[in-house]
Parts: sequence; C-alpha cells; structure tokens
Amino acid sequence: MTGTRIDDLEDHTVQGIWEAHLEGELAPDDAVDDVAVRAAGVLAEKGYWTWMFQAATEEFTSWQDLHGDYWVVDPANGCIWEWGT
Repeated sequence: MTGTRIDDLEDHTVQGIWEAHLEGELAPDDAVDDVAVRAAGVLAEKGYWTWMFQAATEEFTSWQDLHGDYWVVDPANGCIWEWGT
C-alpha cells in the first residue's frame, strides 16, 4: 500500500499531520515521517494544533509556532524545547 509523505501534504500543521495519520493517508514504514507523526501526537496532546512542521530526522522534529519561534520535539520522551536554548 502506498501513501502520502508528510512533505507532500497540503496542511503541515500538527492538526493536518495528525488527521492524515488517523485517516491512514500517510505512507507506511518511513522512519522520518513516523517520528514526525509521533511528535505531532505529543504536540496535539498539549494543544499546539497550529504549529507548522519544519523538518525531521530519525530522532527529532522541528516546528514553528504562530509567533515565528522554532521548537524541537523529541517524541521518544515528549520533551519540547525552544530552538537555540
């Protein structure tokens, strides 16, 4: 089964990524996208639905909030810290 990569979604907010995940739209077995989905879940639990996805590695993701600040999320432990702090 093929699916969409996060980079190809129209909505890169936490809400858009989480909804695509719940609806089964995302490509399976992509390690980087999996980290982004898990990070979106962490952010959704905390109410950060409007944060925009920026990038991901196999361990961390980066997001931008509505104020233009950047944040790093580690979905393995739920830690969120401001970029550069």
